[in-house]
Amino acid sequence: MYQYLFFSVIFLFVEHIIHVLGTWRLLKKMGISYHQQMIPIYNIFFLIKIFHRPIWWISLLFVPLTSIFLLITLWIDLLRIFGNGTKKDILLFFVSIGGYIYYINYFKKLKTVKIIYKEKENTGSNILFAMILSFITHTYIVQPFAIPTSSMEGSLLVGDFILVSKIHYGLRMPITPISMPFTHNTIGRCKSYISFFQWPYFRLSPIQSIKRNDIVVFNFPKDLNHQVIDRKENYIKRCVGLPGDIISIKNGILFVNKKQEEASPYQINKQQVYLIKTKNIPLNIEFIKENMDIEDVDIIGEKNDEYFYQIMLTEKKAIQIRNLFENIVYIKKYLFPRSFSEDSIFPSHFGWNRDFFGPLYIPKKGDIIKLNSKNIHIYYDIIVYEGNKIIKERSCFVINNKKNNYYQVQRNYYFMMGDNRHNSSDSRYWGFVPEDHIVGKPIFIWMSIDWDRKNPLNFLNWKFRWDRIMTTVDGKNSYLSFFFIFLFIYFSYFLFLKNPG
Repeated sequence: MYQYLFFSVIFLFVEHIIHVLGTWRLLKKMGISYHQQMIPIYNIFFLIKIFHRPIWWISLLFVPLTSIFLLITLWIDLLRIFGNGTKKDILLFFVSIGGYIYYINYFKKLKTVKIIYKEKENTGSNILFAMILSFITHTYIVQPFAIPTSSMEGSLLVGDFILVSKIHYGLRMPITPISMPFTHNTIGRCKSYISFFQWPYFRLSPIQSIKRNDIVVFNFPKDLNHQVIDRKENYIKRCVGLPGDIISIKNGILFVNKKQEEASPYQINKQQVYLIKTKNIPLNIEFIKENMDIEDVDIIGEKNDEYFYQIMLTEKKAIQIRNLFENIVYIKKYLFPRSFSEDSIFPSHFGWNRDFFGPLYIPKKGDIIKLNSKNIHIYYDIIVYEGNKIIKERSCFVINNKKNNYYQVQRNYYFMMGDNRHNSSDSRYWGFVPEDHIVGKPIFIWMSIDWDRKNPLNFLNWKFRWDRIMTTVDGKNSYLSFFFIFLFIYFSYFLFLKNPG
């Protein structure tokens, strides 16, 4: 915590210097002495009073990310009172990423100004302040996400728009403070953040700990395009293994600590690959897709009036299809044999596959592991995630330039799987999720649209799933969840519909 506060103070001090260097002539012309300008916080407080802004705005200065918005608002006010508040000036200000005020401060001839506050002239900065409030909500409380893939069907469907609480599992403070607001990691093909200045990892105390079978949003640990934790791609899976658990899969059935996974509502929606064979008449695929909300149906082949299909189904829907079509010869789960080895499975060299996996121990904080040539494939990533360098030299390992065959785990780890068990890139393929990669808990589906997956922008084919709109993700009502929903809706309204004054 102290390290995070230290970095925050450094960041705010740099902001202070940038502000003073970019506005000293303007402020001097307004009657603010050089000594007053150099006093941190006071110089901002002075401007807030001059521009008739609410005094509580000063609190925004102490949150590094919102302090950027505060300075932008005050700088735009400065441009206006010196006659540089036209649309062209504001555009130049943003295109130059604030550098335009340096041009005005150093090179433009300044006239003595008489400060007259006009409510109508502050519409733009009021909208900007509304953006600040929305940004605070998205960054520190609740954030909207869309489900882009079918890995969590049928718990979460492609086209579900969800709200994710960032404080249920403990708010992770931002690591990259300099970034484009309301973007995650890219704008087009360009990165939307600056990675050279980073804060250390720090998380506030959680409201609740991650429980087995919780749906969790997290940053993809193996994202090679983005090295900063909070800028890695967002994934959503179900946490099936907690720190200290032993995971194994036999015949496609998950076992946790040698016990078959407990019966729960989500298992009803768990999907796997089924093989279907029909005789004489093909399967009515259009009927299945339109009436049973099934998307993934592949035709394998046809031979001697026999038709073969591969389809993603829950057990319930498999039974429904068998009862609907009398010409079905068989419908059965398609499981890999134990002898089959998937090359992409985690960890490598163990000969496991998606349906026969483990046993695998999930490390917890404080574990001391004796490294050897057999388990290094399991723990190598963990050692790297925790900021260490490891190489192998003959019969021993060198960690941070020191020979050491023992390693003490510094964080807790989790094992994530998609509900669509045969169509999910999850911990079976890329390993454990470190606790510092946890983003939050999905709590609410505020919109759900069934679109053409091959052409999602074809608005004419959109169908609203009315039975899913405005429902909680876990199917349970929670006062805390609805509190977050209220905040999100309120600030979204505040940003897009209301003009605060």
